[in-house]
Amino acid sequence: MTTTTTLVHRVQNGPLEWWRKALVYEIVSPELGAEDLEQMHGVLDHVRSLGFDTVLMRPSLVDVPAGSSALAALAQAAHERGLRLLLRISGALGPVTGPHAGEERRIVVGREREGDGLLERAEAFLAAGADGIDLGIIMPPEVAEDTDLLQLTEHLNVLHGLLASYTEDGVLGADVSADYPETWHHHFQEDWLHHLRDDALMLVRWDAGSMTRRLTRSLAEHDRFGAPPVWRCLPGHVLDASTDPGDGRRWFTPPGVRERRALALQALLLALPGSVYLRQGDEVSLPDVLRPSSPREVQDLVNEHAATQGALFGSPLATVRHATWLRGQRRLASAPLAFVTGLDWCARQALTMLVRDVLVLVNTTADPVLLPEHAEVLLSSQGLGQADGRVVVPPTTTVWLDAATVA
Repeated sequence: MTTTTTLVHRVQNGPLEWWRKALVYEIVSPELGAEDLEQMHGVLDHVRSLGFDTVLMRPSLVDVPAGSSALAALAQAAHERGLRLLLRISGALGPVTGPHAGEERRIVVGREREGDGLLERAEAFLAAGADGIDLGIIMPPEVAEDTDLLQLTEHLNVLHGLLASYTEDGVLGADVSADYPETWHHHFQEDWLHHLRDDALMLVRWDAGSMTRRLTRSLAEHDRFGAPPVWRCLPGHVLDASTDPGDGRRWFTPPGVRERRALALQALLLALPGSVYLRQGDEVSLPDVLRPSSPREVQDLVNEHAATQGALFGSPLATVRHATWLRGQRRLASAPLAFVTGLDWCARQALTMLVRDVLVLVNTTADPVLLPEHAEVLLSSQGLGQADGRVVVPPTTTVWLDAATVA
């Protein structure tokens, strides 16, 4: 069998701006008030313990300028811990793809609803010490006719000016769907968002071909416009059956294997070059159906799971912490990425890719994969087996391997 290595993303040489390699922890609640922000100070130590360097929140219930002191206190607390703070000012709360696209089109919530004051709120957030502004999920004009891309670009030009006024290396971020390529390209060409996140990993099917195509396309588009790759697995609505944006063939459709697949994709996500966003609770594998509506209750539940998993080898929390450490040690954020096929010990239907000196294997097959005799496993999304003195990777599992030991 001939082994083929296909390079799809080149190495990033030289020092990188922080936002090109950020690990962002996203507080999912769209409605945080001043009292909630005070409670969120307790989240910051947890974020730091994960190896993440940035936190994202949406303080839509904070009135400005009246509540600016709470924002400033949060920014100061984050900066004291070596974290950066991104604040969201808008964003769709429902799906943008599939049969339910456009059924829930709320863009603004809480205090954001009061007039056309989003730019004013963004400036207040930056003045309070925020390191960037996020627009959340942008509804494409193909779905929402009231989305005016030209007007949005004008607003983003103003936001770029505000960023330059308040911080030397601030960022603008947003979510868009790759299922609407013309709109996707408009954001790349006209808006120059630092973090333009797409849904490549949300829309994949559970097979190596789909993952390869989606990741290759996303990397190619970002590289084409000189933008850093930026990754996330799921927006908050995706696992709600009533708003499932898939076509029945997406990776999350079968509920019986959803959790294992989510953990496997999360391990894949953390190996990818560029920046990575992780939702609060995903680090402890908290199912969406168990997430309370109250941000404080979510925090308490995450803390409860973290206390149980913290000292447990191989737990979801321990795996995320180890992944972020390896990511830094192996400089994966700036690494080249190549897909590998034809390894004589690996089934063709499994996904294998080389990220610098780490071979990432996602076993998308129904059968276990037997690793070479001297394979060094760096990380695994699930427990591994053993047979005839060799390590066995079960189905629906991602492993990181030292590439030199499996070549």
